[in-house]
Amino acid sequence: MSSKKIMIIYIKKVLLFYEIRYIITLSTETSIKGGFMCAVKRLSIEERKNEIMQSATRLITEKGFSNMTMEDVIAGTTMSKGGVYHYYKNTLDIFKDLMVAGIDYRDKIIHEHIGECEKGCEVEFMAKQMVDKMLDDNPYMPLYVEFLIEKKRNPKLEEVFEDLKMQANNRFKLMDTSISGSLLNKSTFDLCTNLINAIILASDILGARDNFRKNRYLFEEMLISIFKNEREVGDGSI
Repeated sequence: MSSKKIMIIYIKKVLLFYEIRYIITLSTETSIKGGFMCAVKRLSIEERKNEIMQSATRLITEKGFSNMTMEDVIAGTTMSKGGVYHYYKNTLDIFKDLMVAGIDYRDKIIHEHIGECEKGCEVEFMAKQMVDKMLDDNPYMPLYVEFLIEKKRNPKLEEVFEDLKMQANNRFKLMDTSISGSLLNKSTFDLCTNLINAIILASDILGARDNFRKNRYLFEEMLISIFKNEREVGDGSI
C-alpha cells in the first residue's frame, strides 16, 4: 500500500473520530421526547421545581391528590425520574410546596395593599383582607379545597396543615403589630382560620361564592366584631 493511500485512510479515521465526538457532545445537549429531538434548555432550580408543581397541579385538579403518583408527575414534565426525585421525594412534599406558594400569593397581595391601611382603621383593613382571601377565585383555590378535604383522611396532611398554620401566623408577626396584634392570640387565629376555611369550602363545593360576594359586608362585620372583642379582652393591640 502506497504512502498516499495510508495517509488518506488516516485522515478518514481522524475525521470519523471527530464526527463521533461531535455526535456524542450533541446528544448530551438534546433530549428526545414524544419522538422529536429538541435542544434542552438549562433550567434554574426554581424553574425545575415550578415545572414539577405545575404537573402536580394539573393532576390534583383532574384526578385528586390521593390518586396522584410520582410517576404521573414525572410523566407531565420534561425531566428525568432522577431529576424529579432530586427535588421531591414524594407527592406530599410537592403538595406542601403548592400550599406554601398559596401563602406567598396571599402575602404578596396584602403587602401590596398595606399602604391603604389608615391609622385607626387597622381592624377594618384586616377584615377586608381576610374576606378577600375567603372569596378569591385564584388558581390555588381548587388545590386548597382538595387539601382541606384530603387532610380529613390523611393524617400526614393534617400535620402539614398545622405546620402551614404556624407559618402563616409567623408571617403575621412580621407585619406591623398595630395591624396583626389580635391574630397573634392562638385562639383568635384558630377561629379566623376555621371561619376562612369554612367559607372557602362552601364557596367551592356548594357554589356559594357569588352569593357570599353579594353579602361580603356581613363577613367583614363578623371579623371586625371578633377583632374588637379580642382587643377588649386581650392586650389592646390591633
